[in-house]
Amino acid sequence: MAFALFAFVAGCSPASQSGTAAAPLPFSRLLGISTHLDMCKNPLDAAGMSACTYQLQQLKAAGVIHVRTDFTMSEIEPQPGVFDFTGYDSLVNAVTGSGLQLTAILDCSSSSAQNACSPPDTPTAVADFTDFAYQVALHYKGKIQRYEIWNEENTAQFWPPAADPQAYGALLQAVYPAIKAADPDAQVGFGGVLMRSFFPSDPAGDAFINQVLTLYPGLAKSMDAVAFHPYMNYPPSVGPDDSSPSQLSFDQMCDNVKAVLGEHGLTKPLWITEVGWPTYTPVDESMQARWLVRMYMEGMEQGINSIYWYDFIDGTGCSAPVQECYFGLFNYITSPSMATPPVPKQAFVALQTMHTLLDGSWFNRDVAGQFGLSGARALYFTSGTGATKLWVLFNEHGVLPQTALLPFTGLTFSTISGTTFSPPASGSGYSVTVTTTPVYAIHD
Repeated sequence: MAFALFAFVAGCSPASQSGTAAAPLPFSRLLGISTHLDMCKNPLDAAGMSACTYQLQQLKAAGVIHVRTDFTMSEIEPQPGVFDFTGYDSLVNAVTGSGLQLTAILDCSSSSAQNACSPPDTPTAVADFTDFAYQVALHYKGKIQRYEIWNEENTAQFWPPAADPQAYGALLQAVYPAIKAADPDAQVGFGGVLMRSFFPSDPAGDAFINQVLTLYPGLAKSMDAVAFHPYMNYPPSVGPDDSSPSQLSFDQMCDNVKAVLGEHGLTKPLWITEVGWPTYTPVDESMQARWLVRMYMEGMEQGINSIYWYDFIDGTGCSAPVQECYFGLFNYITSPSMATPPVPKQAFVALQTMHTLLDGSWFNRDVAGQFGLSGARALYFTSGTGATKLWVLFNEHGVLPQTALLPFTGLTFSTISGTTFSPPASGSGYSVTVTTTPVYAIHD
């Protein structure tokens, strides 16, 4: 049977879902978190720093490598030309000391909708913001790996009073060389656009990217990557592979961004710097967990460079029915710390399990057809040495349970929570029931 297994996987040449050749992708570079780390800014606040340490330790244990958080101009430069890095020094030291990598969102304030500052849409404002970006990159040279210029700039919420592709293109064009002058090794991304806003006046993320690139044909030289936020329609309440006339699937949103870049002759790494589902009616913890795994797996197929889940912990004010409070991987408590940790949701356990099983592996291709599956995925991974082979099997939205015949012996099986199980034998292999809840099949 060892020969039969080798013969099967030898035919699994690296390919995308469409069958075109693509390089294998390492799972270890994928996991990120978009979170709020204000509690890390005051080393004299023992409770806050304990919460900071707990959060960073949990992220590290779950395999997260990229941590995204705001670096706001209104806080770092409270007066023109006066820079105060005190709080952010504490934050940066905490993150880097935990062995994690920082993605800094450069923006005016933690919520531009609160009018703490206006978006930089005049030459003077662009010049001031560019100097701010330069000072941040110079101060943190070698400590911040990635910069994202603004957040959801295609929405009136974060670029009031309305999205302005002309102004945003001018900003990115000015800021990019300033950051590179301060830290040539830092990567600079086109700020994460919201793919589908719940405000009709906001352009779709891919449409906004197209508008900016059309206005600035040479903008490819002013970005190292393109970031986007493929949330399902707000509030997100369907799985990543669900689609309808009013709802694009995760794959469709990824394809749309690629198509826009292709129209402009560009190939850039893609960062999904926010995505997630709140555990708020009708989404329960079980749904959030299985959608997390399916989304990350579909991201591997799409060749996404990094995917940042939003958020680490549920927010304050969650006694009120506000969906925005419930995106966390942990349930909210007033003062989380090493001594009083918050309760993890099923999604965090699923994230840990995914990291434990797939770390050190490379995505190869989808082999669902070879297992007799339709409307499902069977994503095939191999370890760097080729000694371990692993399959992640799941149905897409709306597909009824079906049976996969795995013609191997010596496999072990795991649920997304890390519980092992034994499917029925079938000849010289296994008969595995495949549902919309992913399962792992491992051959060591």
